[in-house]
Amino acid sequence: MNPPPISEQVDVTFDLQQVQAQLAEIVAASGRVQVAQENLTRAKGLAEAHMRDSKVRFLLLRLQELAGLNEGMAERWATLLEECPDDLQIVRYCATRLVKERRIEEALSLVDRHLPESRIDSDRLFARAKLLGDIRAHEQSDALFRRLISQHTDRNMRAEFAKRLRKRGLLADAFEVIAPVVRHLAPGSKAAELAEGLANDYAFYQRFESEEALAGKDVRIVSMKHAILHFRNRRIAEHALDKSVSVALVTGSLGPGGAERQLTRLAGELTRMAKSPGRRPSADIPLRPKKVEVLVKQHTEPEGSPRKQDDFFLPVLIKAHIPVTEINRLPAVSVSHQTVPEGNLARLLEQLPPPVHYGVTRLAPVLRANPFDVVSLWQDGTCLFGALAALLAGTPTIHLVFRGLPPNIRKDRFRAEYPELYQALAQVPGVVFVSNSRKAAQAYSEWLDIPIERFHILYNGVPELPTDASDADKEMWKAFHASTDDATETIGGVFRLEPDKRPQLWIKLAALYLKEHPRARFVIVGDGRLRENIEALAQELRVNDRLLLVGLSSHVGYWYSRMDASVLLSRYEGLPNVLIEAQLLGVPVISTPAGGAGECFVENETGHLLSDVVHPDLHEACEKVSSMVNKVRSNENLGTHSRRRAQKLFSLEAMLAKFLCLCMPAMSGNDDRIDLAPAMGLMRA
Repeated sequence: MNPPPISEQVDVTFDLQQVQAQLAEIVAASGRVQVAQENLTRAKGLAEAHMRDSKVRFLLLRLQELAGLNEGMAERWATLLEECPDDLQIVRYCATRLVKERRIEEALSLVDRHLPESRIDSDRLFARAKLLGDIRAHEQSDALFRRLISQHTDRNMRAEFAKRLRKRGLLADAFEVIAPVVRHLAPGSKAAELAEGLANDYAFYQRFESEEALAGKDVRIVSMKHAILHFRNRRIAEHALDKSVSVALVTGSLGPGGAERQLTRLAGELTRMAKSPGRRPSADIPLRPKKVEVLVKQHTEPEGSPRKQDDFFLPVLIKAHIPVTEINRLPAVSVSHQTVPEGNLARLLEQLPPPVHYGVTRLAPVLRANPFDVVSLWQDGTCLFGALAALLAGTPTIHLVFRGLPPNIRKDRFRAEYPELYQALAQVPGVVFVSNSRKAAQAYSEWLDIPIERFHILYNGVPELPTDASDADKEMWKAFHASTDDATETIGGVFRLEPDKRPQLWIKLAALYLKEHPRARFVIVGDGRLRENIEALAQELRVNDRLLLVGLSSHVGYWYSRMDASVLLSRYEGLPNVLIEAQLLGVPVISTPAGGAGECFVENETGHLLSDVVHPDLHEACEKVSSMVNKVRSNENLGTHSRRRAQKLFSLEAMLAKFLCLCMPAMSGNDDRIDLAPAMGLMRA
């Protein structure tokens, strides 16, 4: 077959170059996830006829990452790298993708393979130092950079290192690195501009912190701290108690978690109260809600991403006609285009940790345009992006709602910003610290060195669940009941099949319990990432014939009504709704001492608490499950007692009354006493 004429070859080459240029423009313009998602279809159409070209595939992969697509991306980058093993740009993206998937060792191995440290070529070592920084191996990267700048006089190395340190917020360190060569930098060069900017910024931040305090410190956290402290002398107008308040409930997602369920429930009850003029949660609480909205960081997933059910509770809110705003879809408004006083505050807002910057640019404008009397921020991540935004919008009352043990205990959730964030907010009028359990409040108090009196306890409000069922639920139970018709007891659990809930441990408990009680049967209601894992474990431990995995259900009350006892083996909890729900239906509970689990029931009366949360003794658990099953059989009043106590302590009316108390600036700003005594009295009731 003859090759195409020269003129056609030129046209093909020109066409490819055009496509490459257009794709590069699209990638450059796709800084936001939503924009990248919108651009993806067009980019795929452009690339379709040129997928054999490595640059086209490189740009398309870049765009897919910007659009938030994750599944199979590491494999796609690896395939491209096999074709272009010497392209360090592809090596970089291949390695950074591995880091995003927490495959750290593989990323480091990739760097070692393509840029081994054994090479004496300073240019290759320089490239290695940069790549190590790109994959966040900062300790190794910094050490190599320091070695190189001590051995070589190349000012570019110092400038590159200083630029990278500054990008990580390490202003003082960056200034120290570039200071020795400042006089030798060409005027007007990028390196000279960098040095000038570093010197200027360093002088500015020394107004707030000493040189010693700035050394090794992320200046973005310093900015966040002092931007918050800008409001420590703010004055809040007292709200008349006979007037109504507008409330914004803010959270990260609407997934199937306890915090999301409670926020959704609270939003529904506040809305119903707003629409019922005569309704009051208590004669002592004249305050009423007038407007209730929910703002959620994300409840939709990018096209092509695995579904995480971030919208699980969205239909409930829509059905109740509660406005829901997805913050991710709000336009980012730069600080320079917002109404912010000039001077120190404006400059501080230019340098913030990414989550705080996210809230300031997306959430603050909408809160300013649509003011609320109360902004209630649920969970640590939301407090991080929402607190400064609410202050900038002039919100009188800001709730920091903690739903479990603090991130210094839950290491996977820790961020260096948190201690500075909360300690600064503790100095600002109108900021209210709220926890749903006494144990969590004490843990936060000890961690942050904030007096326990600053914390309020807002116990979950849990309605009694109906025990009706769908036809599918009834058929599922009927089939399981028939296959286990010799059962003497039904041990259940309601929890997500996620690592914190330890479903594998639950299956091991079932296997051990079966050895002593061979006619027991087990029901788990819930779903999650570990479903296949526990199905395999149940098969291995020969529990599967006595186990029913219900999955997600809208009729949880029906499944509770099938149980003789409910077991929760979580490593971490806030105040577990499932323990309260079980008792409202008269089902005794057995739980690890996770979070506020022990505050949900009366030990040895309506439930049992295991001795150890880190390494639960399964033999102890079996004994306590058996004990509660026997108590139910021998005491007809146990279920009634369990229900009455749960109704008294965890009613919707009690939750509403307490929440509205926390919406009064006069109380929340000046009366910060934790209500542990009444809570303890109710616990003993």
